[in-house]
Amino acid sequence: MIDELSENRIALPNRGHSFFARVAFVVLVSMLAGFFVLTTINDAWAQGVKIRVRGAGKINARASRDQSHGVNELVLTGSLSDDAGQPLALQSVTIRVTRDADAHDPKVAEGLRAARGCDRPTTGGTRGPAAWGVRTSGPTDAPHVIVVTDDEGRFCFRAPLDPDRYRAHLSWSGAAKPTPANPTANLVDAVEREIAFDLSRRALVLRFDPTPRVISLDAPKSTFEAVAIVDDDATPRVAPALSLVLGNEKDELGRALTDSSGRARFTIDATKLGPPGPGELRVSFDGDAENAKSLHVEEVERQVKVLVKVPAAEKGELKPQVPEDGIPLLAEITSAAGPVAEGAIEARVGDVVVGAAPVERGIARLTLTFTAQGTEALVRLRYVPSSPWYVPLSEPTVHVPIRGPGLLSKAPILLTGIAVLAFFLVGRVSANRAKVEPAPPKEAAEENEGKPRIDVVRAAARGETGHRGRVVDAHEGTPIANARVWIERGTFEGRSVLASVATDRKGLFQLPHVSGLVGDEQIGAEAPLHARYLQPLPAPGELSIALALRRRAVLARLVKWAKKKGPPFDTRPEPTPGHVRKAASEDFSTARWADAVEKAVFGPNEVDARAEREIEKMEPPAVEGRPPRP
Repeated sequence: MIDELSENRIALPNRGHSFFARVAFVVLVSMLAGFFVLTTINDAWAQGVKIRVRGAGKINARASRDQSHGVNELVLTGSLSDDAGQPLALQSVTIRVTRDADAHDPKVAEGLRAARGCDRPTTGGTRGPAAWGVRTSGPTDAPHVIVVTDDEGRFCFRAPLDPDRYRAHLSWSGAAKPTPANPTANLVDAVEREIAFDLSRRALVLRFDPTPRVISLDAPKSTFEAVAIVDDDATPRVAPALSLVLGNEKDELGRALTDSSGRARFTIDATKLGPPGPGELRVSFDGDAENAKSLHVEEVERQVKVLVKVPAAEKGELKPQVPEDGIPLLAEITSAAGPVAEGAIEARVGDVVVGAAPVERGIARLTLTFTAQGTEALVRLRYVPSSPWYVPLSEPTVHVPIRGPGLLSKAPILLTGIAVLAFFLVGRVSANRAKVEPAPPKEAAEENEGKPRIDVVRAAARGETGHRGRVVDAHEGTPIANARVWIERGTFEGRSVLASVATDRKGLFQLPHVSGLVGDEQIGAEAPLHARYLQPLPAPGELSIALALRRRAVLARLVKWAKKKGPPFDTRPEPTPGHVRKAASEDFSTARWADAVEKAVFGPNEVDARAEREIEKMEPPAVEGRPPRP
């Protein structure tokens, strides 16, 4: 945890002070400045994580032909999901099909007006719908087909079309409001996609086996296998002797022929796969006289392990220094993909953070500051990634030689004490005594701690109604987009929401006027990554709502639990998850909870409402006999 230094405020002496008083004050300020420069701990640095508040819709679709009933039919299948892979059920997808040779061909319009749903076999052997509904709409000369996705976000329709080249334009306009099947559908943006297909040739389906999700860049080479299947008529079959191309989102990686089982194997150097991060793996076929062109894309994440080392320690070149004065330490952060250019390095002695620094071009320059004990300190270095595709390999321990502060190093403290004593002695005999500015009230200090709160910025003017304002991060002060703000009232069945609204990209909101208030209403706010906060509803006006990140709320609950539990869990300056885990000893449930809190707070993954609830369910009771929060 990051230590914070409180401000020390000293009032300037009045003009009535003697010359000696002014000289003593200048000496005092100079010595204090030098003292703080020598002893201040470097603030831990953390790189901001970009948060995508709204998801993106995703349409996967392919077209094939069916000639099993003596009529050439188009069979268009697909699925609708968000960018996290969650299916979007009961959503309407609009599909417009045109012939390449004539975009207004009346025979195409006639075939689309005869569109119908597909039947698919299920696990039990019965047949069921692959979409909840298929209908045509629009003008008679250019109709479009509207399909409703099933519970797994899939859709399918069939239409009689002549063998030729076509294009299909698929679009989803987004959900106006959430449904029980898709509670977050209104948080997903609309999407459009266009595919080209040829019903005069056999449809070819390509896929990876196994499906790649995470690709490690640590191995010298990676192997991928693709399968080619002819999806024509009623009997799919493998496609041998086809030349397939493997590529990423930018470049071609390799080519291979399918064998008698329709499989093609690619062995690719890790250096060609691309940099760490999200990307794509594509397998494609250019088409031939019998088989149509085909492309299959898988979204992947390229990961690499991160190694931290201290060259000076490995060469034995670290010299004894005074930790109170700050010990500089240079760390190199590398990986199989080269130097790492993001994240941070955190240095700990035991469970206490003694230094932190950002990683820049594979280098982190730390200054370790702690109290000297003995002649050597074991400093554990931990890489804190800002992206999930950089995986820490280990936490190396560095033996840092230390020495105690000499007499000369204590001279500034001694001189500072003398100057302070002289200043106050002169101030007491001066006719115009300087007044020390009072410390800020407790309420103001708590506000500066970044706690969640709702403040009234301006009361509503005469004739104004409702509540409006901005939602910001309690620690950073940055606006929070897509946060939910609502007014609720207690009922016999629980709580009833009277009004609710989401913030825009600047964090602004405006709740409608609610009539018939009885006085027990509450206003609340919550965001995907910010914890819920409730307080009594203030009078109408402009509000400032500050929310704390869920990861901070999880850590705050652990600190509160440990303080309530008392020793050995409570410690100074504040208990940490590592301390609670160590204090739990053989209490497995408490240790497991503390470990989950540490992974959520300091790990690379985002902490959403579900993760926060799962951690809260693990929390042991602080008082014996009292159950944890459900």
